Amino acid sequence: MRQLIKTFFCCLLITLALISCKKNDYEPAKINADASLSLKSAAQYLLGVGVDYDSIVANKTYAKFVKEQFNNITPGYTMKHGAMVKNDGSLDFTKSDILMNFATTNGMSVYGHTLVWHQNNNGNYLRALIAKPSSTTSNPNLLPNSSFELGTAATVSNTGSTYASIATNWTAQVQGTSVGSVSLSSTAGEFHDETRGAKIVVGTVPANAYEFQLFPDGTGIPTLNAGTAYKISFYAKHSGATNPRILVGLQSGGWASSDVAVTTTWTKYTATLTPSGGNATRFNFQFRQTGTYFIDSVAVTLANPVGGTASAEELKLRVDTTMKSWITKMVTHYKGKIPAWDVINEPVDETGKLRTGTSSSDGFYWANYLGDSVYYKAFKYAHEADPSAKLFLNDYNHELGGAKLDSLVAVVTRLKAKGVPIHGVGLQFHITYLTPTTGIDNALMKMAKLGLLVKISELDISVNTGNQNDPNTKNFVVTPTLLAQQAAKYKYVVESYYRNVPPAQRYGITVWGVSDSDSWLRQRLPYHTLDYPLLFDEKFNKKQAFVSFQEALQLK
Repeated sequence: MRQLIKTFFCCLLITLALISCKKNDYEPAKINADASLSLKSAAQYLLGVGVDYDSIVANKTYAKFVKEQFNNITPGYTMKHGAMVKNDGSLDFTKSDILMNFATTNGMSVYGHTLVWHQNNNGNYLRALIAKPSSTTSNPNLLPNSSFELGTAATVSNTGSTYASIATNWTAQVQGTSVGSVSLSSTAGEFHDETRGAKIVVGTVPANAYEFQLFPDGTGIPTLNAGTAYKISFYAKHSGATNPRILVGLQSGGWASSDVAVTTTWTKYTATLTPSGGNATRFNFQFRQTGTYFIDSVAVTLANPVGGTASAEELKLRVDTTMKSWITKMVTHYKGKIPAWDVINEPVDETGKLRTGTSSSDGFYWANYLGDSVYYKAFKYAHEADPSAKLFLNDYNHELGGAKLDSLVAVVTRLKAKGVPIHGVGLQFHITYLTPTTGIDNALMKMAKLGLLVKISELDISVNTGNQNDPNTKNFVVTPTLLAQQAAKYKYVVESYYRNVPPAQRYGITVWGVSDSDSWLRQRLPYHTLDYPLLFDEKFNKKQAFVSFQEALQLK
């Protein structure tokens, strides 16, 4: 008897365990489907559609079906970087606000798409940002012996007509009726730095401006190019001068000068001069008023220096700053209005590696500069801008399994472990009628096990599996058999979503387009793929896919 009782309880426990396992699989149970329901009324969660701005605005039939069948819209292009960011970096919200108004007026919500993607960017703006010279420019002093330290110190004084060197690369001129001298002084207070500076004693006002001057000359003196602005800076002071002024001038084909009033304390002065009419080979200091003057630490630099190539760290900072600004402005503008965003879109390639590449056209690979930190930073900036928004990582080809799916699972796991504010994953499911059901199940199951919200974000099911590079794609003929298989696959996707994603994690399904005629598949280059991947045909008639999809949405 004890053995019978023991056997009975063992069987009971096994039965309960099996029942429990079945319940945890969320096996959908069909109810009596109501064919009159709209898709949004049939669904138990958000039922979205990817929309085109121009069609919403200009096609009344298109807009009518969007309003009737769906309760959530995802802008296909209108909210992407390329649509929003102007060439000066500012954002134009005109079209995105119109879409937002359309949604709210018709009782719909908007799913933000997308903040960081390697495509659909304003590539010109971003490449110009990268191409800018380094902000830490190299603008050296072009003048040798700028502090009068080199060479044997000499004194030049007027003995009729004197024009001679006072140190390496420096010449003084005291001539005509001028009385005075130019020398180098090592007396404390008479130089600004190091050990000596120029001392100029003007005894009488020169009859001509050029009679009393100091200028650089000799080997290494730069040629000052015509049309280029230069800054001539120096430290100066005077002692007992009358109307103390120093004229800084240069002469090429034309004369350019700046008249500087000096004080009795060492002060830095700067004259910005541009040679005109030809290159200038020198500049000079002229002294036209009596008194004693001191000059030291002379420099000639470019007024508008062009920086060198930016370092990797500087480029990283630029891209990070630009990404933060873009995300912050976008999310803040729609704070409290857009409840969820695709923050990172398609981050890994088919081998599972972080997606990098060469930027061209509207392509820009953020990860080229930010590496893995692009994940952490983008989610952080979006969360800071709107802490209430749900933030998603969106990608495609989960259903193919392999390295890409494993890598996406690893990325999300790593983000969660680091406390990154990620709330959900988006599975695009751009699939075909031939996509194995096991792949669909596996993708949804693995992503659901991450414990985040799960959204089927861009669903369409192709029936033309031909090559888009083949011009014969335009000759494709769809058959009733293909449409029936497509309908069955639409139904299976919903069933698998119910079976593999717990109710609390279901964030909804978005169909990527309204009618076959507006599918992105028909826009692919070089040849537009003649395909029929959506729920409505070109005339907005409900296809068999619509019926199966609508019926599946009502499963419990």
